[in-house]
Parts: sequence; C-alpha cells; structure tokens
Amino acid sequence: MELLNECPSCGTQDKIEYLTCKDFGYSGSYFTINQCVRCGLLFTSPRPDEAEIGAYYKSDDYVSHTNKSKGIINKLYPIVRNIAVNQKVRLVKKLIPKNSYVADLGAGNGYFVKALLKAGFQTKGYEPSPEAIKLAKETFDTNLLPIESFYSSGNEEFNCITLWHVLEHVHTLKKTLNNIKLSLKKDGILIIAVPNPASKDAEFYKEFWAAYDMPRHLYHFTPEALTSLIESFNFTLLDTKPMLFDSTYVSLLSERYKAKSSKPIQIIKAFYRGIHSNMHAAIYTGNYSSLIYIFRKNG
Repeated sequence: MELLNECPSCGTQDKIEYLTCKDFGYSGSYFTINQCVRCGLLFTSPRPDEAEIGAYYKSDDYVSHTNKSKGIINKLYPIVRNIAVNQKVRLVKKLIPKNSYVADLGAGNGYFVKALLKAGFQTKGYEPSPEAIKLAKETFDTNLLPIESFYSSGNEEFNCITLWHVLEHVHTLKKTLNNIKLSLKKDGILIIAVPNPASKDAEFYKEFWAAYDMPRHLYHFTPEALTSLIESFNFTLLDTKPMLFDSTYVSLLSERYKAKSSKPIQIIKAFYRGIHSNMHAAIYTGNYSSLIYIFRKNG
C-alpha cells in the first residue's frame, strides 16, 4: 500500500479524514478518503500502488472493460453507453473541426474511439489494460495503444484530448496532466469527465456512494478542486456540462451496496434518487452526479 503524506494536487501536508468506504467490487476491504485542508481535494490514502491496483479491477461489476449482461445494471449499461457516446461525439464536433486529431486516454473497450473514427476524426485511443485492448480489437475491431506510448508521443500532436471517467484512476496525476499539456496543440481542448462528490446523490448515500469506487478511484474531485488543479497547468475552464444518466446508474449500484440486494424496491429508490439529484442540481447547485469539464490550453 502507498501512503500519501501530501496532497496530490497542491502538495499541502495538512489533511483530515473525510470518509471511510468499503471496496464493494473486489476485496471487501475498507479505505480512507482524506481531504486536503488547503485545496479541498479528496484523495484515497493509503491506496494500492501501481503494481497492486490491477487486481482490484478483476470484478464482474467493472463493466466498462467487459461485455457481460448479467443483472439489470449490466443490461442497462450498453443502452446508456450508446446514447452517451453519441452525445460525446456531438460535443467534440462542436469544439473542434472535422479531421482534427483526438486522443482518448483510458479508452476502455474502444467504443468511443471507434465512434470518433467513424465521425471523421483522426483518433488514437490509449489504454492501460491489456485485456481491454484485446477486447477492443475482438469486439469493435478497434486498435488501441498501450498507455505508456502516450507518454512518449510527440509534442503538440492533438487538437483535443478526452478523459471520460479516467483522471480519478491515474496514479501519476501531475505527470499525466503535464504530458497532456505538452501533447495538445495551441488552444487545444481538454475534456475531463469525473464523478462529483458534491452531488446530492453522494450526500445521500455517503459511504455507500458507488462513485467513490474504492480503491480504484484515487481522487474524488469537487468542481472547485478539479478546476484549481487543471488551471495550475495553464488551462482555462470554458464550460461544464452534466452527465445526466450517471446519477441513476450510480444510485442503482449504491442501493445494491446499501441493501446488499437488487430487489424491485431498491431499483425504484435508485431511480427516484437519480432524478432527485439531477433536479436539485438543475434548480439549485449545478452539482450533478458527474460533470464534464471543458478546458482550453492557454497558448
């Protein structure tokens, strides 16, 4: 296990214990979320190091790298994924011209990369999991690159770099962000989507909130903490957008963790909580369960 003695974002050594959560997906162990007293970043510590973390992804619940269809959550995933991917492609089309160069970091099974290629973008997908790279080729006939090759890529190669629920998994946080800065062209676009621990569903489910996803999620970004971190790398925040499906999807998992079952009443509760979270964000706070952040590189 790796103990963090300072904040991964601002380097401050002062932190407080924020919450203790169980790993519901693999080990059943408990992990602590700490909060930096300076920048507010929430981060998992102690945490598995890079050599250990791979084992924690070997779970049937980790559906982004699989094609399993067991259970309502896994059955819903492909449907929601198709809708979400189309929305993501439309967003990229609005931000950069066709035929631009795009890198997708943490490409998973390659579904989004294939959609971008079909839409006419010059796209490279980078993925740390050999199993996911193999799945992308076998299932979608999409060639992904090992994530290590991104760190050796040429400077200012891409017009846009995307990370869809990826940054919270990255051990080398500042190294990755620095390489993203170097790999983007002048005025390039950075799109980051992460769960939001300031959302209403996170407030309700507390230690059962599935988007904490311990210990696979190493960081838990509020809007203020993420914006502060990315802007320290010479980026400007252009806009934020909600991921509306995430509140219900996360609530379905959270209800199962909390009740230790997936009975119809838990499913009804999850849909209620997901809708309530989105409505509260829309009317009052803007703190949806997951947010998409759009940044521009300054110069």
